[in-house]
Amino acid sequence: MSAISAGPSTSTAVRRPGLLTAALGIVVVTALAAIANGVMIATGGKELIKELLENAGLGQLSDADLDLASQLAGYDSLDGFVSAFTTRGYLVAGAGVALLLFGLCMTKAATWARIMVTLSSVGVMVFSMVVLADETNGTMAGLSLLAIVGGILAIIFTWLPANGRYAKAVR
Repeated sequence: MSAISAGPSTSTAVRRPGLLTAALGIVVVTALAAIANGVMIATGGKELIKELLENAGLGQLSDADLDLASQLAGYDSLDGFVSAFTTRGYLVAGAGVALLLFGLCMTKAATWARIMVTLSSVGVMVFSMVVLADETNGTMAGLSLLAIVGGILAIIFTWLPANGRYAKAVR
């Protein structure tokens, strides 16, 4: 018996579609924007809150003024306000990390990875909307908008038919 087949070879390398590469790029950029925004919010602390309130037109604020502003915003103390603000940062950063990890698992367009990218994109968009709807500065708002638009594009590009065909061909 010969090791050479008489028929044509059916085993050809399947190329990754450009749309999958674009989806991966969008996912990475969106995740990095969310992570950067979350880290900035989580580490900002009292100084960031003071800056945001001063930019809202409240002028120079002392610690007592910050405590009063926190109580007017519905929190028990300034520590409660800082804690809520920090939690928002952790949520945005955590959703961004999940999106990045599942996006990197999507290189072969596996269905489970595409589902997880979709779910984590929704998480990034929801938490970015929460940040955008609350006290923000220009950088936080820009990163939130980038994460929201990127999340929408990530979901669209993830489920394009070419990616599904590639996933079937790679199996």
